[in-house]
Amino acid sequence: MFLKFFKKILIFLSPVVVLGIGYFVFDPFQILKAYEAYPDNFAKSLNRDRISTQIFLNNNPKYNYKSFIFGSSRSSVFYTEDWGKHINDKTPYHFDASCETVYGIATKLEFIEKQGNKLDNVLLVWDRSIFEYEQDTLGCVFIQDYRVSQLPWLKYHTIFLNSYFSQGFFTAFYDYMLFRNYRDYMMTYLEFRKINYTPVVNDFIFTSYIDEIKRDSVKYYNHPTLFYKRSPEKQLVGKVIKPYQQQYLKRIKAVLERNNTNYKIVLGPTYDQKYFNTDDLKVLQNFFGEEHIYDFSGQNEYTNDKTNYYEIYHYKPNVARDIMDRIYR
Repeated sequence: MFLKFFKKILIFLSPVVVLGIGYFVFDPFQILKAYEAYPDNFAKSLNRDRISTQIFLNNNPKYNYKSFIFGSSRSSVFYTEDWGKHINDKTPYHFDASCETVYGIATKLEFIEKQGNKLDNVLLVWDRSIFEYEQDTLGCVFIQDYRVSQLPWLKYHTIFLNSYFSQGFFTAFYDYMLFRNYRDYMMTYLEFRKINYTPVVNDFIFTSYIDEIKRDSVKYYNHPTLFYKRSPEKQLVGKVIKPYQQQYLKRIKAVLERNNTNYKIVLGPTYDQKYFNTDDLKVLQNFFGEEHIYDFSGQNEYTNDKTNYYEIYHYKPNVARDIMDRIYR
């Protein structure tokens, strides 16, 4: 009787067992081992924070990085090659993360310092979102690497396992892996735009956007879903820096001071043309000094021209190059 019951249980659980084996064999989120490189972003759930951390750990023994760019995916267009010319460093490191938080930046700085690196140069590319996202509410795409955040190893991996088994991710993943046909429902789970990561310096390049614009820029910038029409009125926002987040600003400042770092903070030109709140700006100035902060938010020569953007979330490398030319002039 017991054996018959046990066999039924095994049959019932066999799909789960097979899926579990598939998770460890195919590693869809690429977090189960240390990868040497990440050639492109296939799964939408690839975690940029994990990639940035792993590439740093892979290459730091050889390059002993001393210059770093921090920020969300909007910082990606501040290419290290362009920045390196301003700071006289051939191998700066791009330590960004999707939906980065101010907590994430503080812990990254402390993590780098614990590795024995000297932080000679730092470029912090910020906007309101740095203070709007909360690390403990982020899913597997955005959660910070446990080796930096000190999140328990088990909790970290449980987040990815839950995403794998829930909401149909594994269906889209194996469907595409087997048949190589894109189906509309996969858009929720898989990323079919080509996104490249450069070796050693870890730049993040929107390859598909670049190719589409080259093919037909007029069609691209008249696409009805990529851009919305903005109001000509001045766009103001309320405060976003919460009182408890000032402890993270304090930790960031402490690392920069200990290393006597040459650093600059760029408040980027977001497509929505909303100005960084003046009270929040004063908070940053009180911590870091006005001379370190460059505010490009609101309506200006960058935000007025929609061809300076890939879409409503990310501005382009030409904007970043011009900003760097101005602030390092």
